[in-house]
Amino acid sequence: MKTNKLLILVGIMILLVAGCDSESESKDKVVSNGKTVNTNEMKHKHCTREATANDGVDVGLNYDLYYTGENINILHSEEKVISSDSANLDTYEDAYKKIQANYEGLEYYDAKVERGDTTVVSDITINYDKINIKQLLAIEGEEDNIIVDGKAKLDKWLELAKKFGTTCEDVSTGA
Repeated sequence: MKTNKLLILVGIMILLVAGCDSESESKDKVVSNGKTVNTNEMKHKHCTREATANDGVDVGLNYDLYYTGENINILHSEEKVISSDSANLDTYEDAYKKIQANYEGLEYYDAKVERGDTTVVSDITINYDKINIKQLLAIEGEEDNIIVDGKAKLDKWLELAKKFGTTCEDVSTGA
């Protein structure tokens, strides 16, 4: 039970520390399970969070929520850790990879960790319209989750994100 709570907390922290490209095309389309999903018919919120880490580490946290009504269709998050100390980067890279290993093989949960000279980026896309919710809940646990009756709920995500200091704004789709 403690492991499930820890996974949920870490998963939430990762989701609250993520983001997306600034290119205009990326605002309308998302890649999920290797295929481009047109999000033009969905509403879009871009969220950011301020975070602090130990000395010498800067963190950039961004999230893009694509939703219809009260349900999240797709969540894209990007967590970027910046440091000139390779030991700090090693720590974050290892942690992200261990967390993401729990989701290996789960279709429509696309996760990657990329390491640069001074950065580690954790990039996650969850397609709630297509993902096997039962498998996802088996990994994360049902307690303190944003899933209600098999659907990812926007208000639950926003409420949780607000607790961590996340702010969101609506993004116009240009339609």
